[in-house]
Amino acid sequence: MTSTGKRRFVALFAVGALAASASACSSGGGDKKDNTAKPSAKTASVVIGTAADSKGPAAEVPGAKKGGVAGVLNRTGFSHLDPGRAYVSNLMTVSELISRRLTTYKREGDKTTLVGDLATDTGTTTDGGKTWKYTLKDNLKYEDGTPIVAADVKYGVERMFNKAWNEGPVWIQGWLTGSEKYWESYPGPYDGAELPNDKIEVPDAKTIIFHLTAPQGDFPFAAAMGTTAPMPKAKDTKEQIDTKPFASGPYKITTHEPDKQLILDKNPNWDPASDSVRHQYVDQFKFEMGIPGATQFQRLTAAAGSDAAAFTLNERPDANFAQQIATDPALKNRVTDGIGPYANRFDINNLRITDVNVRKAMAIAFPRQSARLAEGGPTAGDFSTTIASPTQLGYAPYKSLFDGLPPDGDQAKAKQMLEAAGKVGQKVVLCINTTKVQQERALPIMDMLGKAGFQMERKEISDKEYYDVIGKLDTPCDLYWAGWGADWPTGSTVYTPVYDSRQVLDNGQNYAKYKNPAVDAEIDRILKITDTNAQAVEWMKLDEKIMQDVPSIPYIYQRHRLVYGPQIGGAALNSKGAIDLNNIFIK
Repeated sequence: MTSTGKRRFVALFAVGALAASASACSSGGGDKKDNTAKPSAKTASVVIGTAADSKGPAAEVPGAKKGGVAGVLNRTGFSHLDPGRAYVSNLMTVSELISRRLTTYKREGDKTTLVGDLATDTGTTTDGGKTWKYTLKDNLKYEDGTPIVAADVKYGVERMFNKAWNEGPVWIQGWLTGSEKYWESYPGPYDGAELPNDKIEVPDAKTIIFHLTAPQGDFPFAAAMGTTAPMPKAKDTKEQIDTKPFASGPYKITTHEPDKQLILDKNPNWDPASDSVRHQYVDQFKFEMGIPGATQFQRLTAAAGSDAAAFTLNERPDANFAQQIATDPALKNRVTDGIGPYANRFDINNLRITDVNVRKAMAIAFPRQSARLAEGGPTAGDFSTTIASPTQLGYAPYKSLFDGLPPDGDQAKAKQMLEAAGKVGQKVVLCINTTKVQQERALPIMDMLGKAGFQMERKEISDKEYYDVIGKLDTPCDLYWAGWGADWPTGSTVYTPVYDSRQVLDNGQNYAKYKNPAVDAEIDRILKITDTNAQAVEWMKLDEKIMQDVPSIPYIYQRHRLVYGPQIGGAALNSKGAIDLNNIFIK
């Protein structure tokens, strides 16, 4: 850390940068040959920036023009646009264009910098990270022209103590109370209570001070989550904020027909001089919802009419489209290609499948290669063996259950394990959503696990409700796809939400319902390590320990290839694996 009167934590992390490359893939049909062309991974730095880095306006995008309507195709409706509840890549991407927060990320080539968004910087601390102070910038306004004040940020945080809304980020709530069950300390503002000054202090309209129960050097990263989005108490429409949040960013919602369309127009009261990240190039973003992936690809490939100025928000290609990219040079030039923070897996419901040997047999029988063909073969990503993504600080592979296994698993070996455990005929409910990829991916999974001695049952869930269903404690599902990307590039935002027993609750992110007190104790121990690099080593040791219990089946390290029309400029991936909306313009 450096010191200039006040002490500021500065972190440097190695992450996988986005790099364009050509790619080839399998046909997805009878030809199961995998032709691999991997995007090159570079080393990029994620640093905590200075006050100067946080000053607006944002640097102009080369060649950018103002005006026009950008079309955005999305597979589903938006279940949560409340910034404090949006916690899936597409939801967070849209939310960040509408709602600002205390800090945010600025991407410049291979470099990513955490900067102040509403705040003049990323926060200061005088006691080693237990207390964090933020000062708001000048001329911050909502869509109606009223000023954004520090009390609104406090109220925005208070709202997210509502237990019913814990599907969003919970870092700050937990750090303020010292408990995963933060709602027991404070249930939210709806009974008239406020967080006391020894938790959040607002001495004036531009200053907010957070008093944590223990030092948290990662607090500036957590402040970039939607938890710190401002909300005037008078504008709190509770559940209705999910469909129309009160805008503080460069765009506001003018039309929202859930599951059909969402229209964002310019917020005339947004001041570009206060924003070092966002632009306001297009006049309007017009989102179309309910567009299946295959239809998105067909429309954007043809690029007829308004589709020439449209793009997919975060839909990755299926096998057929991946092949088309590989053989069409013109199409390659308007497809993003990068390695992101997501490690995709198939979670096993540990409350229902309690025998570790049965879970091991499921993993050994799992047909990863055939499943991956449904989404384009290696172009979808390399096979994973860890919980961590290669973009996580300290990532290092270790001896795995998959070492020496055929790419499509070993069903005979798995059946022997079931016989030894006396569990031949073990019922497994495979839950999938209604997308083409999940439908096609289910076929080899049902087949191969059936051959291994499992009694397979398939259950479909609507695409929009998928995460809500698998997140329930009483979910009827035993095996289901899930993906997780770190909120920032350390293990502290991976293992704590996804494999901590204390997160086995309704709407929590421990989708596997995995409980191991020894793992919980290790999480607590590792979180107390203040040396980031030393902590990273311990996270990987914990990764290996967790995988000995096989709570999940590692699948792929996700690769992000998203297509956009020929009139779209400024298209690039954000840190969430979606197209960054901040720089989009019409050529």
